Amino acid sequence: MNSVWATTQPAVYVAMKHIFPRGPDQRRLLRASAIKPPHGTFSRMPSTRGPWPGCAAEVAQRIMEAVFGAMAQPLPDRLFGAPAGTSGNLALGGHDPEAERDYIMYFFSGGGYGAGLTGTA
Repeated sequence: MNSVWATTQPAVYVAMKHIFPRGPDQRRLLRASAIKPPHGTFSRMPSTRGPWPGCAAEVAQRIMEAVFGAMAQPLPDRLFGAPAGTSGNLALGGHDPEAERDYIMYFFSGGGYGAGLTGTA
């Protein structure tokens, strides 16, 4: 799995808002975060190669975990245990001949986060 810039940047922002919920607005937080992944790496694949499966959920979660891990040592009082592991996305679609209509179903099974130093996140 890889990520495009349009997924990497918001994933870092969401992670930082988890760490600093009362922090600056998005513009200031993104400027202060200085996200600079090299082109062609896991977190900044070229978007011209088509869609990246799982990029909007699974990969974004892994990027957020990397931010949490990077911030855990300098800010142990603000961080928490690892999240659920995988986000489990499932999408199904087809045609119901009895109802004579198309259908689509999307299921997302997210998980919680672990406790922090004080027993809560």
